[in-house]
Formats: sequence, C-alpha cells, structure tokens
Amino acid sequence: MCRLSLCVLLALCVLIAAGSATAAQGPTPGVDDGAALLLECGTALRAADGGAVIEENPVERGVHMGQCLGLVSAVWHTHKLMVDAFDSRQAFCPTAILSAGQMARLVHAYLTDHTDELERWDTQLILEAYADAYPCRTL
Repeated sequence: MCRLSLCVLLALCVLIAAGSATAAQGPTPGVDDGAALLLECGTALRAADGGAVIEENPVERGVHMGQCLGLVSAVWHTHKLMVDAFDSRQAFCPTAILSAGQMARLVHAYLTDHTDELERWDTQLILEAYADAYPCRTL
C-alpha cells in the first residue's frame, strides 16, 4: 500500500514537472484547467455545506468532488514529499495541517479571486493558492 502511494505521488510529480515542459500546449479547457477545478471544488464545498445540488447526475457530482479533494491534497502532499525526501525548494510554508476540505476551501477562494487566470493548469493554480496563503519567510 505504502509503495503504491509513493508510486502515485511520484507519478504526480512527473506530471507536474512535465507540465512546465508542455506549457506551450496548455491545459485542456474544462478538464485540467482552473475553470474545471473551480467547478469541481464548488461541487465539493456545496456538498460539504449542505448547499444546492447543481449536478443532476450523482456520478458526475461524485467525480467532481473526488477530483477536487484528490487533486488539492495530492499537490499538498507531493510538495511535502519533494521537500522532505528530495530537499526541494519550498513553494509554500504551511503553518498548520489542513484537511482536504480546508485545502479545497483555500483553493476555491483563490480561484474565485483570480478568475482571469482560470485557463491555466489546475496544479499550478493550486500551488499558487498555497503559496499565497502560506508564503515562505526569508530572513
């Protein structure tokens, strides 16, 4: 199990790193961009808060929720793995441990405030949301 998790995290790191190499191509609109993530995290937060159900299809609703919660926590934990295990530079410096729901709220708020950037890669926007909320202080 632990081995599988590590493999999944490393695969995500490769995908994130490859994103910079394929940046000229850009994300697929509505799939792996900020607009899709805003929709997905909105779905997750409405469900958590007992809000209105917009997605009529429960499978679609579940996919949206899973995509948001999985991606925001995968980016957070991959960052921690890269810093702790590979001595990578910190992109953000958290001062607390967050649940996936708290991560989703933080990212959703950032995306809502930066709607002019929603065509960018979802993972890049997530990192920027975390860096904005938890900047690293230099002395």
